Amino acid sequence: MTTGSVNMYRRTCRRVGLDRNPMRRREDRVQTVVAAALALVFLIIVPILVLAVGVRVYHTETAVVQAKTAQLHQVDATVTETGKAPLYAPIMPAKVQWKDADGVVHIDDYQSTTVVQPGQAVTIWLNGANKIVEPPSGTQALSKAVLLTSGALFGVLIAVAACYFALRRSLDRKRLRMWEMEWATADLRWGSHS
Repeated sequence: MTTGSVNMYRRTCRRVGLDRNPMRRREDRVQTVVAAALALVFLIIVPILVLAVGVRVYHTETAVVQAKTAQLHQVDATVTETGKAPLYAPIMPAKVQWKDADGVVHIDDYQSTTVVQPGQAVTIWLNGANKIVEPPSGTQALSKAVLLTSGALFGVLIAVAACYFALRRSLDRKRLRMWEMEWATADLRWGSHS
């Protein structure tokens, strides 16, 4: 190690409370060690939660989406008329028509997420009753997994932070009592010199 890196190492140790400064109390060292341990616990729990919660939710939701998709089928339909799209929503109402496997023509309302014109071909999803449904989401499983994993990580972070601040508050109270005792002792020693 060079002199600069040794000095940087010593400075870092001093800043985080890992030096041998006689002014540091035992409580200061306990607080530092517990903070490091809680940070380590959090860093260990993060990948475990991602694997336990995130991966499991992703696989479960993917299976749900695949099961729903198996009950649906795609049909090419033709836009027969369009409605006026509201300014605040990215949806354009339209009427579409399609033929089923038996050759029966169906007409139904359709909410398009893109601008469509009468006569334009669109792909729609139908359920078993030949009713238009939302297309299966390719990102729903991932979104739900990320959301639930983030919630679990946030919960663990709150628990770790609560543990640290509870310990810190307890140690601060102890330090304050010790400080008051030291001042009372100093007052007894120094107060009689006046």
